[in-house]
Amino acid sequence: MKNTLVRFRNIIVIAMAVVGPGIITAFADNDAAGVATYSVSASIFGYRMLSILIPITIVLAITQEIGARIAIVAQKGLGDLIRERYGIRVSVLLFAILASVNFFVVVQNVSGIKAGLQLFGMPPVFLPIMTAILFFFIVLAKYPIIERFFFVLIGFYVVYIASAFLAKPDWGLAIRSLGIPQGDISPAFIYTSVAVLGTIVTGWGQFFINSYIKDKHVSVEHLAYSRWEIYIGAVITNIFSFFMMVAVAATLFVNRIHVADAASAALSIQPFAGEFAGTLFGLGLLAAGMLGAIIVPLATAYAFSEFFGYSGSLDETFRKSKLFYGLFLVQIAAATAIVLLPNINLFRITIAANFLNGLVLPVIFYFLWRIANSDSIMGTYKNTRLQNILLVSAGVVITIAAVFGGAGQIFGW
Repeated sequence: MKNTLVRFRNIIVIAMAVVGPGIITAFADNDAAGVATYSVSASIFGYRMLSILIPITIVLAITQEIGARIAIVAQKGLGDLIRERYGIRVSVLLFAILASVNFFVVVQNVSGIKAGLQLFGMPPVFLPIMTAILFFFIVLAKYPIIERFFFVLIGFYVVYIASAFLAKPDWGLAIRSLGIPQGDISPAFIYTSVAVLGTIVTGWGQFFINSYIKDKHVSVEHLAYSRWEIYIGAVITNIFSFFMMVAVAATLFVNRIHVADAASAALSIQPFAGEFAGTLFGLGLLAAGMLGAIIVPLATAYAFSEFFGYSGSLDETFRKSKLFYGLFLVQIAAATAIVLLPNINLFRITIAANFLNGLVLPVIFYFLWRIANSDSIMGTYKNTRLQNILLVSAGVVITIAAVFGGAGQIFGW
């Protein structure tokens, strides 16, 4: 009995040591930009959007596990490895693409904070105060405190479950839609599906989980625990994606109300599911915006530090990582300034921005595939044949879908 308790205690200690990167990164994919994408897509296509969640969950789990395994085995960030193997020119190009797409997402998340504050009657002047507080918290707080704060924000996501139940959806149709697409698959549906994919499986997410694990000093001995933490995180985050879409599909789609952003969805839900459901949806939007407004610019700062060989880490002080924290500040400040511009609603670019996120994924997958199959880097921890098949298949399918969906938007198919 005593030995059993000791083994159980050891498992808990190890689990607590590795928990965080997979779950936090997966939930950060459901940021304010993600909530907006789910709201817009579900208001247009309803329960049909649910059919892509299971394949996306598999892609998220596989790619995040590969990125995490690379970090654990190599003890280097993805940007470091790309720079060392492919040179500075490739690093500059890849960072430019990543930073550009990421900044759109940062702007959407800051816009989500603004919208969430306004839903609770707070004027726009509170937005720069909120973003300043977030910046100083990240700079001044210790690493474990920051991680706990991430989990506090994640806790607010439960409000989407309540919103979905208050909406009184057709649960039978919702469950069936998970496995079988309901209705025609049009170019517009494919375009929107790539956007949903781009908000759940992100380029920045690959760099963030890789760097976050490196900061957390997870060892090879804990690889199995890390793998399961990532798989669990991928499943849980898309369970919440499911409930977000259901809440909108059961209220707005069935009443043929299309929205352009998550804030509009929160307000529009109220007449059908009650004021409390709309309030919960708005609270979740605020928490998602705060989480995304921290995680996404951090991912860009991590990528910059690794691509160009600078010191940068949440585990280091501002004095040691000035460029890292400086880039984080520039993104937050610039996004706040843009969002405060009068008569501008940047959530309207949501689908397009997340489509671009989906568009760059095959490029990121290529580098994951090359590095994860390198004998010199991974040794016996290389990808298995099944992992390679799934990764390459995902890249090919996403590329075809992005080309077809994008062409449909351009030529009006």
